[in-house]
Amino acid sequence: MIKLIIKFIIGVVALPLAYGVTLAFYKNSILISELAKKLDYFIWGIVIYVILHLLFYKPTYFYVLGHEAVHAGMAWIFGGKIKSFKVSEDGGAVKTDKSNFVIELAPYFIPIYAIIITAVYFVIASSYAINSTLFIFLIGFALAFHIISTIEIMKIKQPDIVKSGYFFSIIMVYVINIIVIALIFSLVFPGFSIKKFFIDVWSSSRYIYTAAIRQLFF
Repeated sequence: MIKLIIKFIIGVVALPLAYGVTLAFYKNSILISELAKKLDYFIWGIVIYVILHLLFYKPTYFYVLGHEAVHAGMAWIFGGKIKSFKVSEDGGAVKTDKSNFVIELAPYFIPIYAIIITAVYFVIASSYAINSTLFIFLIGFALAFHIISTIEIMKIKQPDIVKSGYFFSIIMVYVINIIVIALIFSLVFPGFSIKKFFIDVWSSSRYIYTAAIRQLFF
């Protein structure tokens, strides 16, 4: 109970950070010329996935596979051993001897398929001159897949979310998702400066923190 209370307080304290990453991502996205030129491909990727998801097919198995793979990968990074790994349309499970809130929440804020596509694009583009439009489309598709599937699964009382506290989990997942997407944008669109993004995050968040401290203590 004490841990949940502490995490709830951390979630409240992180609210200005959530505002900061949102504003910084918006401000930096609208400024990049590459996005303006290739935005159609990115949006079409999102639209096509939304249509697929709502009308034809929900790729649940692939979401569960990515979800559990991220659990396993993060557990391994933190020094844990993977005892079992199960994936099916109805759900999945990873048994490991290591657990913390990062391992529990990582699948919700790591868009694994979008990261894989970005990595493939980055590796190929570093050696060959390629048309990036297909990759831009696929990244939009993969991010829509991650975001929509994550929202749907977070509506259910998932053990990962409940264990870390619902409010804390939502704030952390939201903030880190925006940061990860910003990192992906910085790789795909050279005009998106990740340094400027973090500077803007700090500037916007600091203003709210400063105002709150003045109201509370001065």
